[in-house]
Amino acid sequence: MAWGKKPRHPSPGQPPAIHPLLDHQIDVASVFVALCATAGVRRALEAAAGRPLQATDVERLGAIAFLHDIGKANTGFQGCYWEHAERPHYWTVPKKPGHSAQGWALFTHSMAVAPRIRAGLPLLQMNTWGDTWALLHASISHHGRPVTDIASESIWQPVHDGQNLIYDPAETVAAMGHCMQRIFPRAFAEHAPELPDKPEFVHLFAGLVQLADWLGSDTREGFHPYTRPGEDRSATAPERARHALRAVGLDVGDCAARVAATGFDFAQAFDVPTPRPMQLALADAGLGPVVVLEAETGSGKTEAALWRFLSLWRAGQVDALYFALPTRVAATQLYERVLAFVRRVWPRDPPVTVRALPGYPAADGQTATALPDFHVLWSDAPGADEAERRWAAESPKRCLAATIAVGTVDQALLSALQTRHAHLRLAMLARSLLVVDEVHASDAYMTRLLERLLRTHVAYGGQALLLSATLGASARSCYLAIGSGSRAAATLPSLDCALAKPYPAIGHGSAAGPVLRPVQGNPRHKLVHWQTLDLIDEPQRIATLAVQACATGARVLVVRNTVPAAIATLRAVEALAAEQGLDCLFKLAGTSTLHHSRFSRQDRPLLDAEVQAQIGKRRAPRGGLVVIGTQTLEQSLDIDADLLITDLCPMDVLLQRLGRLHRHARPSADAPGEQRPTGFEEPRAWVLTPPGHDLAPLLQRQRHGLGPIRIQGEPMAGVYVDLRVLEATRRLVMAEPMRRIPADNRMLVERATHPEALDAIAEEMGESWKDFGTAYEGALAATKTMANLHALPVEKALEDMQFPTDEGRIGSRIGAADRIVSFDPPAPGPFGQAVAQLAIRHHLLARALPPEAQAEDLKLLSEGKGFTFFLGTAQYRYSRFGLERVATSPDE
Repeated sequence: MAWGKKPRHPSPGQPPAIHPLLDHQIDVASVFVALCATAGVRRALEAAAGRPLQATDVERLGAIAFLHDIGKANTGFQGCYWEHAERPHYWTVPKKPGHSAQGWALFTHSMAVAPRIRAGLPLLQMNTWGDTWALLHASISHHGRPVTDIASESIWQPVHDGQNLIYDPAETVAAMGHCMQRIFPRAFAEHAPELPDKPEFVHLFAGLVQLADWLGSDTREGFHPYTRPGEDRSATAPERARHALRAVGLDVGDCAARVAATGFDFAQAFDVPTPRPMQLALADAGLGPVVVLEAETGSGKTEAALWRFLSLWRAGQVDALYFALPTRVAATQLYERVLAFVRRVWPRDPPVTVRALPGYPAADGQTATALPDFHVLWSDAPGADEAERRWAAESPKRCLAATIAVGTVDQALLSALQTRHAHLRLAMLARSLLVVDEVHASDAYMTRLLERLLRTHVAYGGQALLLSATLGASARSCYLAIGSGSRAAATLPSLDCALAKPYPAIGHGSAAGPVLRPVQGNPRHKLVHWQTLDLIDEPQRIATLAVQACATGARVLVVRNTVPAAIATLRAVEALAAEQGLDCLFKLAGTSTLHHSRFSRQDRPLLDAEVQAQIGKRRAPRGGLVVIGTQTLEQSLDIDADLLITDLCPMDVLLQRLGRLHRHARPSADAPGEQRPTGFEEPRAWVLTPPGHDLAPLLQRQRHGLGPIRIQGEPMAGVYVDLRVLEATRRLVMAEPMRRIPADNRMLVERATHPEALDAIAEEMGESWKDFGTAYEGALAATKTMANLHALPVEKALEDMQFPTDEGRIGSRIGAADRIVSFDPPAPGPFGQAVAQLAIRHHLLARALPPEAQAEDLKLLSEGKGFTFFLGTAQYRYSRFGLERVATSPDE
């Protein structure tokens, strides 16, 4: 009997228990057929096929999925049974555990022995099903990437002991042929329509087989344990498959059951007196598959998105939700809010809610620890049923299988890249409402990937909602054209037309083209007093302004574009506060610090919580305070500052930062006695610019994250590269001392980002600026081309594709090749937390760093306030300032 599964670590001296190959194939095929019966998967398959699926279609697809592991019949693979024991003398075929490419070789005419091996399959009948071979290739590619054939005649030879035939792979394959005809009789019906053959359908099928293989290979008792003596797997596997899908949340029931389980209105779902008009409008069933919600920070976009999900879910239009955030911090913050929403809306049997952050997973508010052999220990040690529910959270690659998941946009974008298991992610996401928050925060590379993902998602019948406070006409036109199904609809409106568009607004792609309609957002407006100060190079003078405001009792938020500038500012504030005897420093565990992305996973949640406690909605009573950080302060954290001091940045980003200024009313119902300090009763923002407010020197060399980093032979790089946008933003700040937010948002964003406005800036500034604009647009085009090359082209035949061998160079973000450094045992951190890992950004790594390099020469700082270590030739320090690369030579 050919084996399909066996323990990784069998008991010493004992022959390993096995799960028969045919039974494993039945398990996987049963899961696939059960998937086809779920509303979300069926909707995706039929959208990709362009027609309804019949029972004959499903059985034929199930039969092809059944053959996914045909390659395991080879003699080399079967010889791995004795991996931990001495093999019989007659089994002389070399052990070759591969089976995917080896299985595909049976169908590519590359082996003379192949016709004898596959003779027992009903191939003549299968040839009448349509383009069966493309689907068969997709099935055999179930390990996550398209396979090519590996022709090896030796591993397909029979095994003899003298005159006795011990094993013949042809007999195993023939048994597969008989089995598939027995369990899928309708697949062989005559006069049935051919299977769909669109490439998009084949790609989706590939992902569903991968998903079926993962679930069908799970041997926990409630899913697919090894076959018991006397068990007829074809009789038991279908119910096991249905149970598994219900348990993990892939089968969420029909519309009636959904409505009965969630009989709440908006006010009950969010524990508020009444919804805002924008939030109710987003539940409109007449909106298209791609919806763009543009509304100011703090207007309730998150609640509107969750209400749209619940409305679509009750109507059976989606089976799941994936809420994608730009950063891990933002995802962590939102996860708690979504978890509270789920617990209110589902008083009984709530769906699993997953935090989809690699290395930091959670489900139902509980955290997980990885154990050997892919097992997981949950923090609440749940019973078997609860552990089954959390199946999607046990691996980052299957988090999109959860009914509700919150994570970074990267997890979604990985389904649009030529990386392993992209098809798996794509198939799971197709069931979902994909919500992407802060879409303006993406760069050109991520934006192009998001466009590709949305086209595929819509083609599979999926729904998408994009949230932004500051989306320009260029991006909005492109996204809404995707929802309209017409690239011609992406025509960029003129600047005058763009300025006339309503804000806040709900946009969607209808059959008649993109539609943008006004909607009422946050009833609170604020008149922001702003001005530019050409002090971006002077941390001491910035510190003086911050401390002076702090002395009046103001909570001051200082946002710098780079970590070194933030650290320099903190040092200056510390010196000035000590000189004046002021207690105005932001502290964590009694230690003065700041907020940015270079802190450990253990320290970041503590920093987030302390920032919100000191300068959030319900801020702790105290005198003035200065909080210093970088872009991590501009989104997701509920911060309420009296004064904002910020480096110059693009207008859409600046508006995000302004959203942290006077975010909440004071006094309020929660704090009726709290008043803004004298001089800061109105929101004030000081925007830091280069000396003389002159950005021209930055054309050749960036400073403070402004302008391009130029490296010969490489495209422009940097934090905020397009100086035309920065110059337009500077002018808009200097033009008027006050702006009404959000009433002026549309005008401010369009005048700082629209191509017509940027061309006018370059024309006025002269040849060097025009040359820069040309070079920047060229670099932008190159970036988009790179994204297209990395993207998964579902419109192309899967069997003609080969994924890049070096997937490490393909990421959801340019420069994503950061390094995770682990410390075993964990090292003591600056705030009393043990530090197990640190992420080192790619630009801080030593050149030619070996992939296997590990942290070395760890030394503790005085008083247990952090440590230093080497990675390759570079030295690093982790302290209250976060992670820094230590200069070891005058050139650094």
